[in-house]
Amino acid sequence: MQLKVVAANCIYRKLNIMKKSLLALAIIAASTTATAATVYDKDGTSLAVGGRVQAVVYNGKADAAEIAEHDAGLVNSARLNIEGNTKVNDYVSAFAFSEWNMADGNKSATGDSINTREQYVGADFGDFGKILVGKTYDAANEVLAATDVFEDFGARQQGSINNDRRTGMFRYVYDNNGFFGSVSYETASDETTVAGQDANVEGGFAAAAGYTIDNVVFGPLSFKAGYSYVKGQDDSDVLKGSITKYGEDGTWGFDDFKIISASVSWGSTDSGLYLGALYNTQRAKQRLDGAQSSYKNKVKGYEFVVGYTFDNGVGLFTGYNFTDAKTVDPEADPSRSDSAIYRRVPVYVNYAINDNFNIWGEAEFDANSTSEKDHQLQGGETGTMLSAGARYTF
Repeated sequence: MQLKVVAANCIYRKLNIMKKSLLALAIIAASTTATAATVYDKDGTSLAVGGRVQAVVYNGKADAAEIAEHDAGLVNSARLNIEGNTKVNDYVSAFAFSEWNMADGNKSATGDSINTREQYVGADFGDFGKILVGKTYDAANEVLAATDVFEDFGARQQGSINNDRRTGMFRYVYDNNGFFGSVSYETASDETTVAGQDANVEGGFAAAAGYTIDNVVFGPLSFKAGYSYVKGQDDSDVLKGSITKYGEDGTWGFDDFKIISASVSWGSTDSGLYLGALYNTQRAKQRLDGAQSSYKNKVKGYEFVVGYTFDNGVGLFTGYNFTDAKTVDPEADPSRSDSAIYRRVPVYVNYAINDNFNIWGEAEFDANSTSEKDHQLQGGETGTMLSAGARYTF
């Protein structure tokens, strides 16, 4: 019986292909890329267009290559975004942002040809913060940025309900004089995304807080903590799907998710020395075939990142991830309870040739995990995973 694999795999399956999108969220009302072109700017109203095009090759152990069903898979993708901003009065400005993913036509490898990645409207009240409404991350997502410095294989400890941009989100952000605070409320929605899966959500809540001290030896020192909760609809669960391929016929679903995260970062990923650390504890309650009792899936762990970016644009990063995953049967059935220890070491080299173009190589190595179950928890892969890519940003 491998029900434990279902639960933890749903929590983590998206983490293998995470991208460094979290840093953009820190400046959420102005979250176009650094090289986005302003195509209109007149009388207090502006419009900017940006995006990127990239190609990445994976070895057979990497998730994207597995989806593409090749020993070594080349995956092309692009993003296009637009952002508008208009001054309402001396105290308030309104903004809107929309970004779309565009695949290369290989739907099995990169998903739908065009889909909305993020989309929201909001108001900026200057020193009093921002409000935004639409499809975006929840408030606690900001905590995860401390270790989200890798392209594909790092940031394993980040709970993937925070990595999803979900519809029906109301969010307030305050970031001023070193203090950071954010709260979000998620409305009921069908066919949204939780942990990388189709989901019917009853609602959710998240909060985060932090403080940053500027110029401590070699850069800013930042502390953040957050909490996130998502509840599934009573008649449909958070997630639904067949578990036949995991050794048991029937349907499964999660009642709810809870995640508590804390992080610290020191320095900048753009230049000089950078250090980051994240602790994360997650709990998901899972029901089988509409049963009243739920399996408790508990995942906790930590990760560290250290890196240095040279003046010539070359950045070197490595880290360590430790994950302890447990599934507990409510009736204490040993066949439905298990645990696994997961240890991985990512290595990442990036070369920013200029503001628009960069190339990179990345590898992730096993570091004495307890068994192959650990790799199943992370997407069913064992051994060293490799990727290399090139990206043009405009």
